[in-house]
Amino acid sequence: MKQFIALYSLMVFPALGTADTAETLRELDTYLDTTASQLGDSPFAAVVSKNGEIIYERYYDGQGVLDTVVNEHSRWQVFSIAKSFVSALVLSLCEDDLLSLDDSVSKYLPAFREHGDGPFDRRAVTIRHLLSHTSGTAVEGNKTPESLPPSFDIIQIITAPGTGFKYSSLGMLILERTLEAASGKDLDTLLNEKIIEPLGLESTGYVYPGSATEQVLPLKKDLFHYSQSGRRASAGLYTTARDLNTFGQFWLNPESVFSTELRQEVWTYHGMRESDGGRYGLMWWLFENDGGYVMSGRESKINAVIPGTNTVITVIRYPQARAAKEYSFAEDKRALVLFGNRM
Repeated sequence: MKQFIALYSLMVFPALGTADTAETLRELDTYLDTTASQLGDSPFAAVVSKNGEIIYERYYDGQGVLDTVVNEHSRWQVFSIAKSFVSALVLSLCEDDLLSLDDSVSKYLPAFREHGDGPFDRRAVTIRHLLSHTSGTAVEGNKTPESLPPSFDIIQIITAPGTGFKYSSLGMLILERTLEAASGKDLDTLLNEKIIEPLGLESTGYVYPGSATEQVLPLKKDLFHYSQSGRRASAGLYTTARDLNTFGQFWLNPESVFSTELRQEVWTYHGMRESDGGRYGLMWWLFENDGGYVMSGRESKINAVIPGTNTVITVIRYPQARAAKEYSFAEDKRALVLFGNRM
């Protein structure tokens, strides 16, 4: 049976919207049922906020498939949404003049102070290139290692930096080490100090093997995916739906941490993924023509920020089966942006 934690209505918060907003939320509710079914009766959490106030909140346990309670305290592994947290971290360091988006990686990592064996020069790679997946980095011709390479000396640049988009875990490995070298701190500590603690995200953080798993949801029953040093710029972050929505709200007014001018750097087109036409900024997917910006993670985890209506729609799912052919992750992102435009 579906578990409803809260569905805030206009009767409770009359200042938050109109009858159109209420109808949009009803349609969103139906849409969440449909997509959950398409993803194998997927457990999910959904939070919608407008003007900083929650107007809709729902949790569904997928008929108890995870063998644990799914509620507002549950911490979900959000995979590549971690990248958008790291983009905020980078902008905070830029605001503090500790680095620049256009700093060469060679300023921080000695291995990038030589041309390298690839056709293009490692010295040309910048932090912006890493954030936009346009660094051209590869190992052994065109491979991304499963873990940190034994030495960054073996990294090759196979496309001219800034010219070709390739979603790159290797680039994230390099970015993690670059930020640690620039700051002199571990990425976990740095993210906590600069982003998580200032924003009051008390249930957000990395979870490592051997850590207590209380309130951490398994991807499937008894299956957990933990954080690993060297891969934390790309994945490994756990959070609640409420915390993630709060993080989305922050991007609407980020001045407590960095300027709106720096935010616009992140929300500006830097490259496109050819497989689905996805437009990419700096660790964000861009739906600027539809009025929204999206942070997303593997297996249908979406945090959509819609500045025009001051709305954030957070949907975290744990699919239990391969997506039905009717489901498209790219279209799912756009659909949530369009819902947000109607709030």
